[in-house]
Parts: sequence; C-alpha cells; structure tokens
Amino acid sequence: MSSDGDASIRTQRAVCFSCAQQCGVLVGVEDGRVTSIAGDRDHPVSAGFVCSKGMAAHELHNSSSRVHVPLKRVGPRGSGEWQETTWDEALKEIATTISDLAGSFGPETLAYSYGTLHGSDSGIGERFMHLFDSPNAVGQDKVCYGPNALGESLTYGFGPTFYTTPTPGKTRCMVIWGLRPSASMPLLWREIVRARREGAKLIVIDPERTHEAESADLWLQSRPGTDVALALSLIHGVIEGGYHDAEFVEEHAVGFDELRERARAYPPERGAEISGVSEPDLLAAAQMIATHGPTLIHGGNGLCQSGVAAVQAGRALACLIAITGNIGVEGAHALLGPPRDVLANGEALEAGALSNLQREKRLGADSFPVIGRGYNALEEAMSRGWHGNRHIPSWLATAHEPTLWQAITQERPYGVKALIIQGHNAVGACANAAAAVEALSSENLELLVVHDLFMNPTSRLADYVLPAAHWLEKPFFSAGVGYLGIAGDYVEAAPAPIPAEYEHRSDYELWRDLGRRLGQEDQWPDTAEEFWDSLVTPAGLNFDTLCDHAGPCTNESARLASDSTDTRPAFATPSGKIELHSSLLESWGIDPLPSYEVPAIFDAATDAYPLVLTTGGRKIEGFHQNAQLMARFRDKYPHPLVRMHPQTALEAGVKDGEWIRVETPVGAVRQQAQLTDALPERVVQADRWWYPERADDAADPFGFASTNINFCTENAEGSCDPVMGTWLLRGLPCRVVAEA
Repeated sequence: MSSDGDASIRTQRAVCFSCAQQCGVLVGVEDGRVTSIAGDRDHPVSAGFVCSKGMAAHELHNSSSRVHVPLKRVGPRGSGEWQETTWDEALKEIATTISDLAGSFGPETLAYSYGTLHGSDSGIGERFMHLFDSPNAVGQDKVCYGPNALGESLTYGFGPTFYTTPTPGKTRCMVIWGLRPSASMPLLWREIVRARREGAKLIVIDPERTHEAESADLWLQSRPGTDVALALSLIHGVIEGGYHDAEFVEEHAVGFDELRERARAYPPERGAEISGVSEPDLLAAAQMIATHGPTLIHGGNGLCQSGVAAVQAGRALACLIAITGNIGVEGAHALLGPPRDVLANGEALEAGALSNLQREKRLGADSFPVIGRGYNALEEAMSRGWHGNRHIPSWLATAHEPTLWQAITQERPYGVKALIIQGHNAVGACANAAAAVEALSSENLELLVVHDLFMNPTSRLADYVLPAAHWLEKPFFSAGVGYLGIAGDYVEAAPAPIPAEYEHRSDYELWRDLGRRLGQEDQWPDTAEEFWDSLVTPAGLNFDTLCDHAGPCTNESARLASDSTDTRPAFATPSGKIELHSSLLESWGIDPLPSYEVPAIFDAATDAYPLVLTTGGRKIEGFHQNAQLMARFRDKYPHPLVRMHPQTALEAGVKDGEWIRVETPVGAVRQQAQLTDALPERVVQADRWWYPERADDAADPFGFASTNINFCTENAEGSCDPVMGTWLLRGLPCRVVAEA
C-alpha cells in the first residue's frame, strides 16, 4: 500500500507485537523510517483497535538507547567496558567456546533463557538447543500462563481455554479471576463488555478494586495466595447446592465423588475465613456461575505466579468449569486443541531431536515431574487425543530457572558454563533477583551472551551483547500457532514493516547463524519466512499467501482437508475422560485433587512480617521489561509505587508520597508509597520491572537492586509448585518501613 503517489511514503499493513494481543495495524513509513502506527479497521479480529503502546512502538524502536552494533567485553564483568566487534567475529568466537565447553562437559553445559513473547520468532532458540542435544532451554512458562494451561491439561487434556472469547448473546456469565484484561488483553475485554451489554453477568475475583471490579455484578476481594481454598469453597457451593451438571459429569468425568469429599473440607465459612471473601458473596458467586450459564472463567497470571499453589489453582478452576458443564458448549469454554496440519509446539521446535538421556538431565527434572519423569506420560496422552501431534506440552516443560542459577554457582546437579539470554532481562524478571546476579557474575560462567534491544542490568554482565531487531523490523507469524499452538486451526502472517536497521538481527537469524557453525547446516533455511513456510506446507499454505490474506486463516482455510474419520478420545487424558481426580498427578506422588497449601516462606515468617505482598498488575501503556523506556509510560508513571490501604500505612507510620522500604524474608527495596482504599487492609501491592536511568552507578547499575521488587520475591524449592516448579511472585509475607 502507498499513499499520495510518493514512493518514499507508504502505509504497510502489519500485525503489532507490542504485546501478545497481535492487533492488525497500519504502519506509516516515510523515507524508510516509521512515522506512525494506527489500527487497521479491516483486520477481522482487532477491527481498528490499537493501544497506546502499540501506537508508540516506533518511539521504542527509534530510541537513542538501542544497542546498534555487537559489543565484546574488555574489562571485568559488569564494568561496562566494551569494544565494538562484528557479527561474524562474535559468532565465530561464541561458537568456538560453546563447542569447546560441550566437548569437555557435554551439551547440557549450554543453557538458553528467553523472555515472554517479544516477536514471532521468540523462543526459536529451543530448536537449536534440541538439535544441539542440550535440554536446558529456559522459558517463562512457569509464571506466564503455564500453570493454568497445565492444570487444564491434567483435567481435560488441553489448555489454556481460559482465554476463550465470550459470545455476546450466548455467554451468560463471565468470571475474571486474577486478570486485568482491560490492560493486558483489551480485545478480550472488548468482547466481555459486549457480552455484558447483551445481559451476561460478570464476577471479578481480585484483591484490588480494579476497573473490572467496578464494572462487575459481584466482586470477591480475595487475599493473595488463597485462590485454591476459594475455588474449593465455590465447588462446595455448586455441589451441595445441587447446581452441578450431573448428567455431564456422569457421562464425561471421573473422580467426582473424591472431588466432592475434598470440597466438603472447604465449606463457605472456611473459604471465607481463608480468603477474606464474605460467605454470602461466596455462595452468590457459586450459584451465579452454575445457574447463569453458559459460563466462562478467565483465569490470569495472578493465579499462575502463586508459587506452590499455582498448578492446583489451574486444576481447581478446571474442575469448577467441568462440573458445571461449561466445556464444549457454545458461549462457554472452547477446547480447540492444536492445529491439525500446521506444525506447532514441539514439532516446530524439533523437540523430538532431544534424546531421552539428555531430557532426563533437564534442570529441575529431579524435583518437578512435568520437567522430568512425568513428561512422557502427559505427552503421550495429549498426542493420542489430538490428531497424533507430538510434543504438544513441550512449552510447559522448559528447564527450571532457579535451578539454572544453582547449576552455575554451585554446579549442582552439574555445571552450566555457557548461557545465551534473548529478550529477557533476567536480573529484573527473576524471583530472588540476587540469585540471578550472583549466577551471572560467577566465575563459573565462562560465556554469557545477551541478545536484546537495550543495555540493561543483565546485558551489562555479559561477555557479548548482540543488537536485536524490534518487531517493526521482523516479519510476523502467529506465535500462538507456530510455537504454542493453542488456538486450533489458526494461522496468520505479515511482512516486516521495514528492513532491519544498523546491525540489528532477529532471534531467528542469531540461531540460524550459530546453528550453521555448530553442525546444523541443513536445519536452518535462509530466512524466517522460509522456515515458517515449512510449518504451513502440510496445510497446503505458504507464507506469502498468508500475508495476502486479511487477518488469520482459521478452520477449513487453515487445513489441508477436513478429518471425517476422527476417532480420538473425547478428552486427551490417560482415561479419555475429564479427570477431576488426576491419574497423572497420583502417579507422580502429588495430590490428585485440588489442594490448598501455603508457601514454605510463611513458615519462616514471624510477626515481623504481618502483611501480604502481591506484585505486578498490568498497565496498558507498557509490556514487561521495556515499558519504562517509553517516554509516555515514564511521564505517567515516573516512580515505582508500593500501594496500600490508609489504615495499613497509618499503623506503619507511612505517609502518602514518601519513599519507603518494602521488606520480605528474601530482601528489601525502596518504592514510593501510594495510599488507596482499592486494596484490603494488610495487603501491599508493589510495582515490578522498574529500572530508572542510573547506568553509571557501578554498585547498582540502573538502580535495580534499589527498586526492583523481585529482590524481595522467592525462588526456594519449598515455595515452588511441586508439579512444574513455578516460583513465588505474588502472596509473600512482608512489612513496610517508613524511612527517617
């Protein structure tokens, strides 16, 4: 597309990747430079919507703080002393070091860590790692929707379904639980609002009085970390009130009697005592969920980041969905599965190339069964249930990040000597950030490579910093299909709005070039577009044709042919039924029913930590680590805020607007106090991902140790989920201290 007949001015259709919503946009380009981004009204999904960070994405891309050329460390690690080098020289040296270390210590000595989706090729390094026979690719699945997806997969054989979009006029009740879709999933929120206009009820479960809570028919203000107890009380209310779908349960589920017995231990009075929700509201919610169906329950990362309770929270919600018959019903949860013909999940990433011997060495495999011994049984059940697709749950079974730090600093269970980090500011994002700093600064780590847009507290510790391409410089391919495959037969593509500038290279290009230097010459096509071609060829599609299509191809248009002889079981579990009592959890020695447990960190907390800390909470102006680098974000949020009820502040001697200390048994940071009655008494909410511009402070580069709340969060195994190893970001004991 072009405008005004001037070849130097054009408008390019694209798909925004400023977050994972993937809205259609129109990118204005003048003399090769992006000058504007607007919503594409012709996109069939987003229909012209684009948020503030999407409209300002070119400001982030054009930032003067971008890393433009490869840098090699010449001073002590963390000194900030660099020399410019070339991609060819950097990759040659990196490949030689990796080859030498793997020859001495085995391929598992190389680890790879990547952040939450930051482009269509995010996570493509897993393909390299599988082909290299290293099991140690580390994703953010443990704290970014993996626990919810795994909880559902253990129950009815696939997930997540919690993101199912309501159908206005059909969906009659919606629950938003630990999620702020108006800020994090605005396309979902738009449909929730439309369904409300058509008469659907809305229940919000959240410690904070959010915009969603203010819009709700019923708001349950729960304490952080008590979600499983609350869910079991809701299940109790549904069953004992006679509201469950007995016919559906009898035909499709196993373990109902055991679930009913477990729920009897959480009558409304106990659920209210634990969660802080009143008994009348709890019972009203149970009745509304069960009797105003079809019902959708949207569970968010507020559940997924609760440590020891994370997967059981996903299990509890899945059981609640199942006993009310809200699976496979129009207006309720859609069990779409992966695509039939488009290659997705572990198949796209060559998970099958990793040997069983090496898989058993994956960091965390000894402690968390989905990472280790339990993976094959889960994979087999899901494969049998979904068209023979292999390695569907591979994205839920990446290596365990806290164990990675241990493998570097203590060389347990073995030493990790080389680490490549891509699009992931680990020092900012990781629980117990001090452990990440110790590992990344360790002399045991002989090679640290960071590929990112900006210099940050993590890249400052690297041996090589490589300049990454922004999404405006990369082609688009639906990450939901190409790598996660959670939306059934669905695929979308778009060309790059502009060519990569300076010496920026995409995730795909880094791994392609490194792979070709390390024996993977035949595994990496020249371009990402050619690679994606190979994924859609089985469906009779190609990348260019997808780019010409307005929006995603779905259903029959994303398949080679319809399957008229589908003999798969109804649910992709070992029994072929909904498992309210999970046979896989039981075989792994873990409670097969949803169970409420308090993180071990509370055992060590005394009266000195009388408050409960929750962290995060999305702001629509930013998405994860780069938000603070956007001028519009910083203008609106100039300081990291710790928010609390006025009575909580009064008891601690804290005044509004003061800089105070937030302390947990793990660590302490400073943030600015903001008093609000939107939170209950004794609950404190702190901003995350904060780093002001203090790069010259050698003792605390970027001010992270001073302000980043993850220096207070927990990664000890006793507070981690026992199924997949989720660490604890929300629901910790804390105190606030006024500064003199």
